[in-house]
Amino acid sequence: MKDNILPKTNCFIPDYGVAKAENFGIIYPVINNYILNNKDLEESRNGEVKELLDVKTIITNPYKRCTGGYGRDINVFFLLAEAIWIVSGRSDVEFLNIFNSRMKDFSDDGIVFHAPYGFRLRHWGSRSDDPFSSNVSVQRGFDQVLEAIRILYGNPNSRQVVMSIWNPVLDLGSKSRDIPCNDLVMFKIRNGKLITTIANRSNDLHWGLPTNVFQFSFLSEVIASCLGIELGTQTHNSQSLHIYNWNGTADEMDEEFEKQGGGRSLYESTPAEEKPMDFNFSHDVPTNKFIEINYYFDLIIRNLLEDQRGGEVNKDEIKQLQEFSHFFHNVYRLLSIYVKYKQKNKVCKSVEEKDAIRKTAISEIELMEAEGAHDWDMAILAKNFFASRLTIPMKHDYLGKL
Repeated sequence: MKDNILPKTNCFIPDYGVAKAENFGIIYPVINNYILNNKDLEESRNGEVKELLDVKTIITNPYKRCTGGYGRDINVFFLLAEAIWIVSGRSDVEFLNIFNSRMKDFSDDGIVFHAPYGFRLRHWGSRSDDPFSSNVSVQRGFDQVLEAIRILYGNPNSRQVVMSIWNPVLDLGSKSRDIPCNDLVMFKIRNGKLITTIANRSNDLHWGLPTNVFQFSFLSEVIASCLGIELGTQTHNSQSLHIYNWNGTADEMDEEFEKQGGGRSLYESTPAEEKPMDFNFSHDVPTNKFIEINYYFDLIIRNLLEDQRGGEVNKDEIKQLQEFSHFFHNVYRLLSIYVKYKQKNKVCKSVEEKDAIRKTAISEIELMEAEGAHDWDMAILAKNFFASRLTIPMKHDYLGKL
């Protein structure tokens, strides 16, 4: 793109390293286009890379956390599972491996991760490979999220809520496969809204930033819900925002971007709507509300793991979840559809059988939409996940690859 400033909310000013829009999907292909066409290849430990330093990405409506279009086929099941896993403060590989088998490649021992964001936030000071750390019922270390909620509730004007993921004792000079890229998370309440700022040392434009936008807006909304306030802006400060030369996604996205002649997003191209989280809390104190949410997130993870292992899902617990939150009951339903799809996909022997279970999954999502999740952005991306993998393409209105 020749212009540094694009109209309306589609704003990218590379001279100052600022990108700002209502949702990340609008400026995502614009940044990609700029880096590809204006930066030279440099050497790095993971291959040749094009890099833009000190980029500030500002999202004015973090509720619109999904990204789609321009050939991007993002796995929304993994995004949801990882976000719940992060808020729960877990470190295990097993749960994430259900939704993305490549995740185990970032673990040093195949059991836990060295620097899982949620574990660092909820159990600061503890090592993830501590034999007790995988037991979520045992509180080890310092819970920064719970303390952040307590401070903001007591003093909404506080400027001291800074949560650390980076631990120099464990990370500086470490040879681990899992060195944290996102290092600090800062919160403030201004004009009655929760402002979130993230400091990131190394951000892959395609593998990192879209996921980070989702993760931290999810965490922020959980915290804001406990405090009874709305989300304000969300800012990602990326010291290194880069694209690897071997990542074909960048070129594919740019071809689609040039054809369409500008930046659009999932929300401009489909009927997709963000749905706010809802909670039927039993408690009034914000910290107790968070503990209550944590209970139900553990419930979701426990039942999905049981389903994956071939055990019995606790139907009474799922009913409790539905009464507590329609939003997260639908999240559970989406993730359960994916788990069952993966189980069936393992035993399918023909492309026809594989296509049949993908169409079944789409039908199950459409049923969920008919029961109250119509035009939900998560559901649209979930349908696209299966539609984009059909051997014989079907006509649809979802975004992503065909």
